[in-house]
Amino acid sequence: MMDIEPQKRRAPSMVWPIAIGLGTAMLAGGFVGYNQAAAENGDAVLAPWIGPVVAILIGGLAFAYYVRRYADWFRSWSPRKRLYWVSLTLSGALGFVAAMVMQSGTNGPEGLFSNAALTPTVAIGLSVMWVVGLTIALVLYHRTVDDHERRAYHLGGLAGFYAFVFPCPVWWVLWRADLAPPVEAMPLFALSLTANALFYFWFKFR
Repeated sequence: MMDIEPQKRRAPSMVWPIAIGLGTAMLAGGFVGYNQAAAENGDAVLAPWIGPVVAILIGGLAFAYYVRRYADWFRSWSPRKRLYWVSLTLSGALGFVAAMVMQSGTNGPEGLFSNAALTPTVAIGLSVMWVVGLTIALVLYHRTVDDHERRAYHLGGLAGFYAFVFPCPVWWVLWRADLAPPVEAMPLFALSLTANALFYFWFKFR
C-alpha cells in the first residue's frame, strides 16, 4: 500500500491584506470628503470619529475573514512566529488608525501634517491608543525576536537617536536667532523613525 504524503498547505495570497488596507483607507477617505463638502456648503458634518470607526470595523471584519479563510496555514506557524507577526501587525495598525483619525476632520489629509487643533476626545483617544497599543506590541515583539533581529533593532534605535540629537539642538538655536522656523516635534519624529527603519532593515536583511 502506498503512503500518501499529506497535502502541503497553500500559502495565502498577500494581495488580499493589501486590498483590505487600501479599501479601508479609501472608505475612511470617503467620509473625509463628505465632511469637507459639508463644511464648505455650511451643512452639519459628521463627528470626526465616525468615519475611522466605520472603516476600521469593516476592514477588521474583512481581515478576520481572511485569517479564518486560511486558518490552517496560520496554525502551521510556530507560536513564536505567530506572536511575532501579531506584534508587527498591531504596530502597523496603530499608525494606520492614527493616520485615519487625524485626517478625519474638516482639514482632510492636511490634518495629518499640520498643527491644526484636535478635539479633546480625539487627542485623548489617540494618546491612550498609542501608549497602550505600542506597549503591548513591544512586549510581544521582544518576547519573540532572536539575537540577530535584536541586534538590528538596537542599531536601528541608535540610528534613530542620533537622527534626533543632532538636528534638534541645531534647529532650536537657529530658531532663536530667527534663522529657522519654530521647532516642530513631528518632522524630528519622522526623521528619527526613518533613520531607525533604514538601519533596522539594513542590518536585518543584509
